Amino acid sequence: MPDRQHMKFLDPEVLRSIRSIEMKARLLVEGLYASRHRCRLYGYSVEFRDHREYVPGDEPRIIDWKMLARTERYYVRRFEMESNMNVVCLLDVSGSMSYRPQDPKRLTKMEYASYLTASLSYLVSKQQDSPGLVTFTTEIADFLPPRQGNRHLFSLLARLAEAQPAGETDLENVLKKVAMRLRRRGVFVLVSDCHGDPARVLDGLRHLAARGHEVIVFHLLDRDEIDLPFRSLTSFRDLETGRQVMCDPLRQRRDYARRLRAFRDAIRDGSAGCGADYRFIDTAEPIERVLRDYLLYRRRRG
Repeated sequence: MPDRQHMKFLDPEVLRSIRSIEMKARLLVEGLYASRHRCRLYGYSVEFRDHREYVPGDEPRIIDWKMLARTERYYVRRFEMESNMNVVCLLDVSGSMSYRPQDPKRLTKMEYASYLTASLSYLVSKQQDSPGLVTFTTEIADFLPPRQGNRHLFSLLARLAEAQPAGETDLENVLKKVAMRLRRRGVFVLVSDCHGDPARVLDGLRHLAARGHEVIVFHLLDRDEIDLPFRSLTSFRDLETGRQVMCDPLRQRRDYARRLRAFRDAIRDGSAGCGADYRFIDTAEPIERVLRDYLLYRRRRG
């Protein structure tokens, strides 16, 4: 049985809010087992796709004899195959995710991201698909390839409970390495504050999308990072590099808001440009509402 500490990121309220919603693949996926998601491969199904010419070695039972009678040529029928879905959560565990908000009731970005990842992995596992987990900083820290089964889910939850944010991040490098290691088509969910150069972040996302994966970006920022609520002269420290700067937040607020808006727009527009879903998340929002709204959006879009 899993340790209760390892289950801490499974919130009953969140699970209750999404229990009646399925997460389905929007693009074609490739899995090991027959399931409910469209696959780019062909197999046995009730849904006819098209014909192709017969080649020696094809099974006689898939020959279309009516087509032979009409054309005097041998054709075989192809049916659309359905497969299970791999859903890999890419979780940023760099130092910037450890920011502790002024309001003690709010979660850190790392805690919020862990609840989000755990809930999504639980949903995927319960619908007989395969969750996976990659935690990263400048390199891949933990790598759990997607698999089915409760034992794998408990291992994933244990890794989440043990993860400690620290160090710098290099999203471009990590996303390129993930794209090389996981070649089977699936869904990749990036959960990060996307700290760094937007151009490098987007270059990494393009590598995933170019390999036929469906990409979802959950862009997390704390409410303090969005509103800059500080009013007196304050020393700000970069949680990834340790560099510090002293400034007056009241005088810098307008310029800060402009630069933050440009940063968010760059990530959003670049994600849309490579076909990825983008969701900006304020960690002051309830997790159950954020996740439920996104899953309902996917279902409406079909």
